[in-house]
Amino acid sequence: VYCAGLPSVAFHTGVCLYCTPTPNPFLTQLFESLGGCVSLETEDQLEKCMISTCLQGPLFGIMRQNRDWLVETAGLSLEKATYLVSKQYQGMVQDVDRRPPTATRLDDLVAEQTPGGLNEQTLANLDTMGVLNAYGKAMDAVLSRVQGRSDGSLPTEE
Repeated sequence: VYCAGLPSVAFHTGVCLYCTPTPNPFLTQLFESLGGCVSLETEDQLEKCMISTCLQGPLFGIMRQNRDWLVETAGLSLEKATYLVSKQYQGMVQDVDRRPPTATRLDDLVAEQTPGGLNEQTLANLDTMGVLNAYGKAMDAVLSRVQGRSDGSLPTEE
């Protein structure tokens, strides 16, 4: 059993992963009570699903960058900018949770960005800079570390 994002599981808002060839209703119910549960069929799936938790640090880094930008460009206090960014991200994540639990809800939210709007433009800009694809590369590198194939570092460009 692996509880992804242990601090969030402690607050019953995270997700537990467990691996078994046949789902165990007792374990599923127990882990659901801690915030959520995903039953996986293979150790390989479990190992790869664990990797998505490594994006907690980058998420906080993005939030910090947003905060610092507001402090620098808008002259907000560190306290006010931290509060604003924290609440904005909380609202964005809650938008996903309020959706019906379909496999496409993230795709739907991306598709709903106002055509020509600021969110659509920012997403396109980040995609153009390769930021979105960089997440997959970072996750591959961490998986390589977990599997003992490397130290998890990306090759440096020269």
